Amino acid sequence: MRPAISGMAAVVGLVLGLVPSTVSAQIVPPYDITEVREPCADHDPLRQPYFGTTHLHTGLSFDASIRFVDVSSGNTPRGAYSFARAQSEIILPGPSGVQGPTALRRPRLDPARALDWGGVTDHAELFGEMGICKDFEGQTAPGRLSMECRMLNGFFYQPPYNENNEYSATIASNAFTQVTVQGLGPISRMTRTPVCENNPDTCASAELKVWDEIRMAAEEAYDRTSACTFTSFVAYEVASTPLGVNWHRNVFFRNDRVVQRPVSAIDMGVQTNTSPTTGGPDGVGVPPTSVSLVATEVPDDPEVHPVPVGARVTHPLPERLWNRLDAECLDGGAITGGTDVYCDFLAIPHNSNLGGGNALIPPLFYTPFNAEDARRKAQFEPLVEIYQDKGASECRFDPRPDSGGGVDTLDEFCNFELLDTTSISQASGVGGGAVSSGVKASDFNPRAFVRNVWKDGLELANMPEFEGVNPFKMGVVSASDSHNGTMGFYPEDESFPGHLGIDDAWPVSDPASIQNSTGGYSVVWAEENSRDAIFSALRRKETYGTSGTRIVVRFFGSFGFDTALCDAGYQTLVETGYRDGVPMGGDLRDATGMPLFAVAAMKDDYIGTNLEQIQIIKGWVDFEGNAREQVIAVVGDSGDADRPELGIDPGTCETKPGGYEQLCTVWQDLDFDPTQRAFYYARVLEKPVCRYSTHWCRERIGVDPLLPTEACQAQLDALAETDPTLAAQGAACCSNQTTPTFVQPVIQERAWTSPIWYEPNS
Repeated sequence: MRPAISGMAAVVGLVLGLVPSTVSAQIVPPYDITEVREPCADHDPLRQPYFGTTHLHTGLSFDASIRFVDVSSGNTPRGAYSFARAQSEIILPGPSGVQGPTALRRPRLDPARALDWGGVTDHAELFGEMGICKDFEGQTAPGRLSMECRMLNGFFYQPPYNENNEYSATIASNAFTQVTVQGLGPISRMTRTPVCENNPDTCASAELKVWDEIRMAAEEAYDRTSACTFTSFVAYEVASTPLGVNWHRNVFFRNDRVVQRPVSAIDMGVQTNTSPTTGGPDGVGVPPTSVSLVATEVPDDPEVHPVPVGARVTHPLPERLWNRLDAECLDGGAITGGTDVYCDFLAIPHNSNLGGGNALIPPLFYTPFNAEDARRKAQFEPLVEIYQDKGASECRFDPRPDSGGGVDTLDEFCNFELLDTTSISQASGVGGGAVSSGVKASDFNPRAFVRNVWKDGLELANMPEFEGVNPFKMGVVSASDSHNGTMGFYPEDESFPGHLGIDDAWPVSDPASIQNSTGGYSVVWAEENSRDAIFSALRRKETYGTSGTRIVVRFFGSFGFDTALCDAGYQTLVETGYRDGVPMGGDLRDATGMPLFAVAAMKDDYIGTNLEQIQIIKGWVDFEGNAREQVIAVVGDSGDADRPELGIDPGTCETKPGGYEQLCTVWQDLDFDPTQRAFYYARVLEKPVCRYSTHWCRERIGVDPLLPTEACQAQLDALAETDPTLAAQGAACCSNQTTPTFVQPVIQERAWTSPIWYEPNS
């Protein structure tokens, strides 16, 4: 059982003077109560930080299964929730040749790092196929011996085929393509795989059984007692990936009233494929509409509202997703039974650094069709994933001489966890992995990065046709996207087991794996650890994301703060922040002077790395209509984005002395113009630490990435002479911030808050 205040919340109270107030059950909280449960004994109206995850896969995801992350080893939603609560280990695939130490393939969370909340987000598009192939319908069910089941169960490529597992990984990549090409990649007329098209009744039954399994696992993990030790959410992932562009979204439901069947990427096609196997006008099945087709006409169909009928588009329609969930969940058209009151949901677009579009497909954050489309986007997708295993999406600044520098930014601290690809398929190890020749700033659509999306949202809100609506007024979360079931496991050392089964069991072996990071936390400020409280925090965007550390950060904006507010103590700061201002995720209106922003942060006391600085980033649109940004270091030391390795002892990989346990300041924007829309968010930087890959290479491979490139490569070449297998497993170890495969051996862990937006007086 958790104490009344646990983890980082307790540290905040101890160091900064916050006295938690335990509230009686009679006090009405500032959010709807939709649940049937005991009131939480630990309820604080000033809110506490709860650390969770919004993106995690288990063996029920098809792309985990083809990499031998399997439900038969307990890698299930139940297993993931048990792992997150530090109750059990997770067993990961480890064929000979890549197994490594036993503990590496059987990770377990330290109880001190148990999660507060989370949701398993397995891919919904293949729930039917997974149900058939994983025997939810029995071993003799129709389709059980299909080609799809043989691929999903690894029948044709049981490892190992060589000491580096290369053949298994290659075949797994091909299997991924085969089971996704019909439903995830097209722009229209998506279909399920042949096993489901040929056995529709069995597939429908299997899909519901998998969905029930996910729902039951979440309910069993949810602590409805007054102890409120853990909150689980029913959730799933929508994996639309037109032509390798990331259009994925994680759907979270508020309580146990959810849709009867998940609405998925297959439902987002511009047009429905009515005859995938039974024959069309020419007597043959109609395949999905090729992405090479220039455009598809939007049909006269209420499910595409408010997209104009007859518009020609080259992408699936997330409006179909929102509309179906709106009708089936919010309006109660097709919800499950349950103990709770009504259905509610939100969707979280993720990993926008790989969602920048291409010549045919627009970016994940494309310009809405009209004002109503913009409103619905803002309503249903209030958050965005700013960081996860596949890199950072805040912004991009590439320090390599031939890279072109920043993508609509000069911010050198945007050099954090960059990927050398624009394709989610390549970053996921499909089709040969991430490119190793590097990519340039000009290869990215600016809207691949959240800060640019926020700036564009200000511009769109200024356009008359959008009636003042900002469709991109999103808060932030972080996540992992691990496909190993290891919910909440973000070690920055050699204990990181990769995130994709056998593909990256040695995560320093190739560009596609070493560029991936360990992921980070989604953090909410909520009154208590319950579904209603946390979902309400997500909805109002009082959230922040971290890169894997448990920094605690508060951020308030106001037109009436005292500049000496930090001297009054933490509780006074928070009380004043709520009374006289708005927290992260909120709107400032009715300007009465220059806005002030109070920001306070505390280091992660478990890891112990001190803070270096807090920055406030401002975005606005100037008088000429140009989107602008400014990065202001408001407290702490300035740091050096180009040379974080200077803060590391190269012999021990330990952080050099210095930094701060906590930081707090009030900053005033003296350049504020009350006629200009703007946003402000805080970025908190820790002192430098060695990246997990540096520990991996030093401890497990015997190669030192902190050495100059030539010296590191000499070590790797010498190792290849004596132990070629080990050298192959560490082949990417000498990657650094100057090489074609961009890897920073030393990084600065960080936290990003949701912005506070300023809206001019109407």
